[in-house]
Amino acid sequence: MKTFFLLLVLLLSSHLAFAQVTYVPVTIAFPQIVAGGDAGGQNYVTLVQVVNNNSSAITSHIALFGDNGSPLSVLFDGQGPQTTMDVKLDSGQSRQIQITLNGPVTAGWMIVGYTPSDALTTVVLQFRSGTTLLSEIGVNPMLDTISATDIAAETDAALNTGIAIVNTDTATGYVLARLWDPNSGAVVASTAITLPPNGHIAKFLTELFPSVPNITQIRAKVSLDGCDSSACSFAGGNGFLATAVRLNGDQFTTIAVADRPMDGDQIRILPQVAFGGPAAGLNMKTVLYFTTNVSSGVFGTADIFDDNGIPLAASADGAAPAVSITFTVPGNRVSRIVLSGDSTLRSGWVRLTLPGTVHLIASAVFQTFSGTTLVSEASVLESAAVNRGLIYVKTQSGRANVGVAFANSQADANTITLELFNRDGFVISTQDINLPPYGHVARFVTELFPQIASAADFDGALSIRSATSFSALALRLSTDKIATLPIAPNGMYRPAITSVRVPKTQRSPAQVSFEVDVIDYDMDLAAGSPVTVGATAFIVGNLGYDYDQITIDGTALLNRASGTLSGTFQPPHVTSALPSGYQAVFYIYLVDSQGNQSNFVGIPIKF
Repeated sequence: MKTFFLLLVLLLSSHLAFAQVTYVPVTIAFPQIVAGGDAGGQNYVTLVQVVNNNSSAITSHIALFGDNGSPLSVLFDGQGPQTTMDVKLDSGQSRQIQITLNGPVTAGWMIVGYTPSDALTTVVLQFRSGTTLLSEIGVNPMLDTISATDIAAETDAALNTGIAIVNTDTATGYVLARLWDPNSGAVVASTAITLPPNGHIAKFLTELFPSVPNITQIRAKVSLDGCDSSACSFAGGNGFLATAVRLNGDQFTTIAVADRPMDGDQIRILPQVAFGGPAAGLNMKTVLYFTTNVSSGVFGTADIFDDNGIPLAASADGAAPAVSITFTVPGNRVSRIVLSGDSTLRSGWVRLTLPGTVHLIASAVFQTFSGTTLVSEASVLESAAVNRGLIYVKTQSGRANVGVAFANSQADANTITLELFNRDGFVISTQDINLPPYGHVARFVTELFPQIASAADFDGALSIRSATSFSALALRLSTDKIATLPIAPNGMYRPAITSVRVPKTQRSPAQVSFEVDVIDYDMDLAAGSPVTVGATAFIVGNLGYDYDQITIDGTALLNRASGTLSGTFQPPHVTSALPSGYQAVFYIYLVDSQGNQSNFVGIPIKF
């Protein structure tokens, strides 16, 4: 809701122009991009991948900024240099854009503005030697700024942690970075970071806290908190964006960053772990990291299950294999568990059980080795239970693939439906995956859909959905390098509102009669008996705002790809008559029967 409240401030200070429909734009930000270097030696490339999962065409405006907040010039698909690029995609289309730079390695950040609705957007950073890929990472998109976060950071002779922070505001921003003592759980060092408007900073832990003893050999919590001034005496500011990167030798791994929760679910799910394999060949380990800001610490158990839902034994830090592992995280600190196995490579998922709804951030790093040589790493946060998702898919025969993993944390079997779309948005294949109770599946897309295994270059999207919740993750495989891919929390062909009309308003009781023109290509907007459509409606004016979830008669859209819905909205908290001539803006968005949200559309009205 943070984005909506920011929108209200803007609307309440704006002049109302009547009879003009407003399509509220959506912005997605990426706190780190990098390009440039020696074309014949070490260099960086950023890939931007977009799937328009709406039932209407969209336009995206890509803008890049450097450390000082100034626009950053790059080459988009070899064209430029330029600081922005506009891309239009028809409904269902997919596209990949390559960002390069002729010159020194340059880092910055990127924001993508979408109209009339957002789209699945993936960013992959590649570290290369000439054209040979050395490592790559996926950067998680951020829809909102955050006020605070905690990160598990680690350094040793070959390992470091980098942190990128962005100020998206037009005013100077301030962030307090603190390092917490791994022995006592107290703050051992802090630094106040000043960021210019649209500014960006990316530094390794050893650069942020260079004077801390043992900073080159440490495992500790790093906290980031927005603050009100350069003194950082009080929390405040307009929030920030952040991500972290783990550098292990020449292998980069994203450390996903999320807003600091006050607490969390008692049960947490990591939908993929892998360990074991021949000691002299390809083998894997999974490293679990647990971070807390609870001063008294946190404890819990980690139970591992295989594909059939049967408990799976793993060695924790070299101990005897066990299917259930206890762990303790001391107050304000980080704990690590390394899962390994025997000569057989095994995979499954992990259920974490905590004593209550306490603060804990759980993540996993998948490590792939050739003998004892680290080949690749990829990091994921715990996965919330979902009923649907969408993944950008790019495969190249023998060179690139996408893997997906599903975990069923329920005591009942679960069926997940998969739909594979090509780059033009057409379904080319559909199949179901059946998960037994506590079961697990991990497959490459080319295994799930073998008809694309031999394709020289396939671009598209994978839609996943089920009536019962599940946990999922996606990994991109490029040769022998793996990177995490985000899963958008919606499906393909979300409903699109193309117009709104308000033929009538009523002052007492306050009521808005509206008509909404809709496109819904997968024809699943209306459902139920009676046939209904869910929506959320708002009115915004100089007296404030009010909103409520409403139900609309959906008969006009039942099994149809387009039509007009009509309904009424009564603001629930407007208890007295509105003044004659009162001006406001009416906003509405729809939710289809699969839980996918439409674009957010408004129109000025008068009572």
